[in-house]
Amino acid sequence: MGFFSVAYHDSLRYSRRSAGDPITLHWETRMPPDKRFAGAKRYSVSKNHTKALDGDLFSLVGEPSSMLNRVFSQLKNDVCADGLRSIGVYALLQGQNIPDGLYYFDPTSDELVELPAGGSGAGAKAKRANIETLKGAFPPNEIMQAAGITLFFTGILDRIVWRYKEAAYRELQLDAGSYAGLVAILARSLGGIAIPFSAFVDDEVAVALSLSPSEVPLAALCIMPKALKKYETVSEFAYSNRTEMHPVSSEGANRYMARFMLQNRVECITDLSHCMKVCRVVASPFKGEEFPLTPLKFPNEYFFREYEFLGPGAVSFRNFKPWKASLDDFSTVLRWMEICNLNAFGAGLLKIWVLSFDVQLVYPGLYRYLPVKKSLFLQTNFSDRKKFAGAHLCDDSVENVSFAVIFTADLNEACNMLGERAYRYLNMNAGYVAEILRESARGLGKFARREPFFCEAELKKALRIPESESILSEVLVGR
Repeated sequence: MGFFSVAYHDSLRYSRRSAGDPITLHWETRMPPDKRFAGAKRYSVSKNHTKALDGDLFSLVGEPSSMLNRVFSQLKNDVCADGLRSIGVYALLQGQNIPDGLYYFDPTSDELVELPAGGSGAGAKAKRANIETLKGAFPPNEIMQAAGITLFFTGILDRIVWRYKEAAYRELQLDAGSYAGLVAILARSLGGIAIPFSAFVDDEVAVALSLSPSEVPLAALCIMPKALKKYETVSEFAYSNRTEMHPVSSEGANRYMARFMLQNRVECITDLSHCMKVCRVVASPFKGEEFPLTPLKFPNEYFFREYEFLGPGAVSFRNFKPWKASLDDFSTVLRWMEICNLNAFGAGLLKIWVLSFDVQLVYPGLYRYLPVKKSLFLQTNFSDRKKFAGAHLCDDSVENVSFAVIFTADLNEACNMLGERAYRYLNMNAGYVAEILRESARGLGKFARREPFFCEAELKKALRIPESESILSEVLVGR
């Protein structure tokens, strides 16, 4: 049977004749969801606040509160690819120095807002029942029960649909992965670990978090204070909703005003007992001339020290300047992609390609990167910058890149293994690694950003990427 995720992705390929989809949903006229929660308790997470509200996180002592204030200080940054702040952040806090419960993080006021359960007058019993319902929407595990901080990332459709039309849902998944990568780096820098969870009963999570109709749950992230070995492989398993799949009929499709709404629906899990855990690790070398990376220019401790020194870094947009990357810088940026768990969502199905233009001692061309061997394998000789730039909607913005990292997947293979939800896993995995890559380049004083506007068909043809592969994300690196 055909997979709707493949059809949805193919419909989003930008071209020079038609950038995006002509459908007009008029979402630009919609008011954003009301997140004021009138009468709810609010807790400040701003270091420079002038007065205390219901609680002052920065006056607390101890390791849990230290992790808590650092996490939300970092989440004030907007790492969405287009600066639309289209990701909502919710938190389940347990054992902290503020009351246990569900909170919404308001980035404009730097406050945690307690979520009402069953109305503003609901008692403690109703709130506890709501939390238990939320935990029950995830696979049974001890991690979420023990985690002091669990974050939930949601996609807010109101503004991003106006910007990206039908491609908005894919961009939300990539942005949610970027937020997960941001938190994963922070947790690791503090000696902890962030464990992503992307398998859950979607409708139950949406009800527990009181989401509006234009907001969808995408992922959860448990933050543990210590990076123990048993946590390393938890997020490498993905849950397949293959058994819950049903063919999409034309009558069923007509119920939805946009394809991305139907895509969200076919990805949803309704019963976790029907889902199977899947993990795949690729360790065999690829065809092509092998090019091993050099050792790290700086140890991992340097990465975290620079991360601490540079402080929060929101996504910026500018053209690249000419720069010939040294082999050590090139190798270090790629090796630092694995400073956190590389297969956070995709169950080992994400493929990494590296396109070299201006790197010392590296032939210009397209390479496959094998993380297990820390080696590149030459696939195609390619040095035509103009042809590469011509495959993007804005030629000037990509003209002087030193190298690019491209993430692809065989969607038919992935959906056959993981069901329609594979599309969400892979996009979030791509966004997750893209954020780590951006911070890696920033730690070396270089510039990297995710490029959302590329013409997939033209790029695949120019680089001779197999037709079975779909390009999910592209990160440009330079100066």
